[in-house]
Amino acid sequence: MEKRDYARFAVELPVSLSGSGVAGGGLVSGLSARGCTVVSDELIQAGTTLALHIQLPGQYAPLKVDLAEVRWAQGREFGLEFVRLRLEEKARLQRFISALLRKAQGGGFQHAS
Repeated sequence: MEKRDYARFAVELPVSLSGSGVAGGGLVSGLSARGCTVVSDELIQAGTTLALHIQLPGQYAPLKVDLAEVRWAQGREFGLEFVRLRLEEKARLQRFISALLRKAQGGGFQHAS
């Protein structure tokens, strides 16, 4: 089993996906500073590149990931690595991850396996 360098958190965040002939939505079920796990009705193959809009709680504008690559896919679930994120979006993601980490340390959030 591969050890992760970044904490991954169990979440339920709406996401829209687009790219390579794919347009659809799903739910982010695991999130880290480097990537996420998505559950979707779309059948996505490993190696596919996508743009993502992730709806963070309490924020009007979605988090925009300009480019993410599917690293693995199993049925309706797939793992993405964030390849290109604008600096301001990376900062927003880091603030959200930091808030999740604070909540996890206080017992309010679960780390995803």
